[in-house]
Order: sequence, then structure tokens, then C-alpha cells
Amino acid sequence: MITDGVRIIDTRDEPLRGAMMVIGFPTHGLVGSVAASYLVHALDMTNIAYMTSDAFPPTVIMEEGVVNAPVRFYASKLVCGVDRSCEQLVVAISDIQPPPEILTSLSRQLLDWAESKGIQLLVVVEGQPVEDGIHADARVVAMANRAAAPLLGKYTFEPANGVVTGFAGGLLLSAIGRQLPVLCLVAQAHKDYPDARAAAKVIESINPLVPMLVLDTKPLREKAEEIEAEVRKTLKQQERAVRAMTPSEGEGPGEMYR
Repeated sequence: MITDGVRIIDTRDEPLRGAMMVIGFPTHGLVGSVAASYLVHALDMTNIAYMTSDAFPPTVIMEEGVVNAPVRFYASKLVCGVDRSCEQLVVAISDIQPPPEILTSLSRQLLDWAESKGIQLLVVVEGQPVEDGIHADARVVAMANRAAAPLLGKYTFEPANGVVTGFAGGLLLSAIGRQLPVLCLVAQAHKDYPDARAAAKVIESINPLVPMLVLDTKPLREKAEEIEAEVRKTLKQQERAVRAMTPSEGEGPGEMYR
């Protein structure tokens, strides 16, 4: 399938009818990427497809020495879905930020592929930047196209208000008028570094949609503390380096040039 140069190439002929699909692309706090990666590894999912485009940066991902595309699709046998009729969980993960000018065509291609496979629910994971670090559970809000709107009340998701841009905005825009339910979960996340705690909160928010999914998010929360400690250490080192390079009083040009 091809849409404006964006292609999804199947590598395994997996029956995906009735599946639920989670999409994680790198945005604020890398929430989507971290959550999707955790699902793929925790559930030992199998690679079933990948996405290509001439507009993508020339980047490949190495996994145990084997080259993989930066945008990949995985599947795992797992009962899920709002009516428990689904026997597959599908995860799409990206390790690159697609150029803004192809987000609309990329979104259409994702939706077209999902519909052609008979996927019954698409869940997008996003991050919303906050100025200060979040030390408690991140707030998670939800937005949906009309086909998925009943899920907001059924699972007591907090509905979002405002304007949505970027990847999530393009996907939801492309989902207007489609019969495929598309739900977007947005977690508050640190704007400057990967926020594993926000990713853990989003995974916990997804749990009600996947009745048989039992995932321990404790490792992600512990990882969040490690990331925050490492970032604080790095920031202090940067501050010391900047101070060391800053001219002392009396050096440099006169006041009129400052």
C-alpha cells in the first residue's frame, strides 16, 4: 500500500482482524516510544511489518546486529479489545520523528493499513510537555474521533479540551468521519528528557482496554528515577562547564557592546 511515498510493507501474513493497535511515536518526553517499546519487549512481540518513505532520514535501527527499519509493527497473541473478541495486540513504534510535511499522508497510510487488516481499535500514545518535572503520577487525558467517543465515558477517561497538533493532530484529523475508532491518550511529560514515569501511567491507563494484559510497570517507574538522577547530574555538569567558559568581570568588550 502506498500513499504519497509512504509505504507499509508486510513481512508476515498475520491475521489481525479484530485486533487492537497501539501507536507510539517520539514526541514530548518520548512517552509514546517508551510505552510502545515496553509493550514490545514485555510481551515478546513479533515483527510483522515496517514503514518506509523517501522523506525519512537515512536511519536504521540495530537489534543484536540485525538491521531494522526505524518505523516497525509488531503483533502478539493476546486477548484484548473492548468486547474481548480480539486475539491480537498490534504495536507500531517509531524511533524517528517524521518530517512535519508528511504527517498527514503518514496518518492516512496508518489508518488505511489498519482498516485493511480489520483492526477494531487504534490507540495513540502522546506526551504533553510541562515546564517542571513530574514527581507524582502524570495526568492523562483522552481525545477520540466520533467512532471512539463512547469509550471516553465507558472507561472514565478524562476528556481533553483545546488544540492538538503534530502527529496526534494529523492522525485524529485523518480519522474524522472514519468508522475505525481512534483514541488518543496524552500524558503530562517532561519536555527535556525521556519520561518513563509518564509512559508507565499511560500503560496503566491502557490496561482496562486489554482485559488479559497484566503488566508490571514498576521497572518503568524505577527507570524514571534513574533517568531523572542522570539528567540532574548532566545538567549540573553543563552548568559547571558554562561557568568555566564564561569570562570573568573585566574581560571582554566594553559595556556598549554587551
